[in-house]
Order: sequence, then structure tokens, then C-alpha cells
Amino acid sequence: MRAPTARAAVDESAPRAPVEVLIEEARHRARRRRQVIGTVAIVAVAAAAIALTAALDGAGTPDDRSTALGGPVSETTLGIFEPMRGRIVWAADHELRAVDPADPTDIERVALPDEVDSLAMVSGWSADGTRLALTSEDAGKLYVLDTRGAVALAGETGCCLFVSDPWLAPDGSTVAEFVAPGRLQLRDVGGLTEPRQVDVDPAFGREDGPPVIAEAWSPDGTRIALRVYEDEVTWTRPSIFVVDLVTGTTRELRIPEIDFIRHMTWSPDGTRLLVVAGTYLQLNGVNLIAPPVGPQETSLYVIDTEVDASGPAQSPEPIASSHFIAATWAPDGEQIAAIDYGAPAGPGGHGIVIMNQDGSGADLIVPTTGTRRWTGLAWHPIQSTPR
Repeated sequence: MRAPTARAAVDESAPRAPVEVLIEEARHRARRRRQVIGTVAIVAVAAAAIALTAALDGAGTPDDRSTALGGPVSETTLGIFEPMRGRIVWAADHELRAVDPADPTDIERVALPDEVDSLAMVSGWSADGTRLALTSEDAGKLYVLDTRGAVALAGETGCCLFVSDPWLAPDGSTVAEFVAPGRLQLRDVGGLTEPRQVDVDPAFGREDGPPVIAEAWSPDGTRIALRVYEDEVTWTRPSIFVVDLVTGTTRELRIPEIDFIRHMTWSPDGTRLLVVAGTYLQLNGVNLIAPPVGPQETSLYVIDTEVDASGPAQSPEPIASSHFIAATWAPDGEQIAAIDYGAPAGPGGHGIVIMNQDGSGADLIVPTTGTRRWTGLAWHPIQSTPR
């Protein structure tokens, strides 16, 4: 409520304006009121049209009315994501769980909407923390959840990636997908704008060429990092390519000799990639060359994306090794959190470890995530409010 303002004293001796002036001022005020009312009506009609367009675009079932995306509930709250501020977030048992890294005993829980598959896992946040990307390989769907709890079906996915990279653009409303040989499509989740086509050179995503596995958007939204395997049958020798969305050109990053890449995400400053990678298990001296479907040893690598690919190859040592599934950066880039199958786990499942950006000071902060299924995690980008 506004504080009451003091009213100016009336000076009866002050000269008064002629009646004609007062009438003209009254007419001006009336015109201004009509203009404001008309503007409000136009805005209301436009908003209704946008809402109707979004509803029609997602029409298919009566429940699709909930798919329209919205921003923060207000300037001071993140709506259903308010308990997520500054926390490490994952999904388990059809709910979001968020741990305070400063106080691991403090875990918030928020139920996921019914239209989100119960096995959906966290993939990443929009840069402003108002939209959350979720992936369900069990249901074959991509979702975007907003601060009001509304869900948008962002696309379809397939089996056997097991942990999804952060595929949502920093703006929270754009999804990337390969739609033709050498062509990347940037699609508006709400369907309100025409998809943008980006020709990629070399032409990844060909039907008879190397498969492209997931995407990770740079924080400024201008680049996408891709996992590209040399052979789709044997799933061997992955490479990382960075696509410039402005020019469509690609640049290969130098990476260690590894067999598979499980997960990757950009550092907040956009200069490094955090990569979860490992080698295939061996059985009777033979590598099992298939997407790993069970816990096995992996390592965390930090790859410099600014190094010239024409220079000497990088051979970075892993910053940590265990049975990592997915990893994420703290908003300030000073720490890393990872889901680790190798961590001591009780009946509920695997744990969450937190460490410095160089891998030092590792600490198991969540002994069990509450699920033994594959799942991802993401650190909410907005700082926690003071207690």
C-alpha cells in the first residue's frame, strides 16, 4: 500500500483560470482517458490472441491448454521455482528435489505436473531460472516447465541416451533439432514463430552419416556443442564439435582418447565444457561397444573451448574419476556438482557430490537421490534469497 501523500493547501487568493480554460483541460483529460482505455483494450485483445494462438498450436487434447509458457510470476518471486533458488535440482519419484549446497540437510521438494512423465529427468535451466527443461526417454518426450507450473511439450526424443544434455536455449523458448542432412532447426517451443534453419558445415545429422547425440547450448545462445560419433553401429570414437549459429560453421574441440561421452554442459562464462566421459567395459578382453546402460567408471574433463583446434592437441587429465552420470556448474563457475553411482548409496539410489572446479575438495552432500534410475541435475542460476 502506498503511503498517504499530503494534500496541498488551497490558496483562496490565488488567481483562478477562466471557465473556458477549465473546460478545455477537462476535454484533454477525457481524451487521454479514452486513449489509455483504448490502449489497454488493444493490449488485452493482443494477449488473448497470443494465448489463443498458443492454445490452438498445441491443440490435440483438452489438457493442452496448459502448454502456454509464461515468465516469472512477479519481479520478486520465481513461482513454483522459488524453493529452487541457488540449489542443485534433480528429479525423483515424480517430483523435483533441490538441495542447498551450503546446508545439505535442507532439501526442498516440488511435485511435477501430472502431464510430465514420472521418469522425466532434469536437463537444464533457462538463463533467468524461469523455465526448466525435462527429458523422458521412457515416454520419448521433451518438456519445458515454467514458473506457473504450466508444461509445454517441446518435442520428441528416442531411446538409449540415458542422460540428456541441456538442450534448451538460454532464452528458455527455443529447441534445436536436426531436420535434414546438414540442417539444424531452431524451433520456438510455443510455436508462435517460424522455425529458423541453420545450414551446418560439415553436414552432421545425415541419415547415412555420423549420428549426432544431443546438444548443449552456450550461455550466450550463439553456439551449440554436439557429440558426434564416428560410427552409429559401434558407437566409437566420439568427437565434440561446436556449431556457430550465426555462420553455421563448426569447429572440432580436441578431447582425450575416450570411448563415449555421457554428458556435457557449458561453464557459465562460455569458455569451457564440462564433459562426463569414459571407456567401454571389457568382457573376455573385448570392448562392449554399445551405449553403456549400467554404472561404470567415468571421469570429469574440463575442455577449453577457446583453444585453436589447429594447434597442439589437448590431453587434459580428468579432474575426477568415479561412476559419474551427469554433472553441472555452479552459477559462478567456482564449483561442480555431479551424480555419482560410485558414491556410497543406501537403498534409495546413487548420490550427489560437490567439488571445486579443479576437482579438489570433493564432498558427498546427498548420499542418495531417491531413485536408482538414470537421472540428470542442474544448478538453479539465480542466487538464493538471504535467510
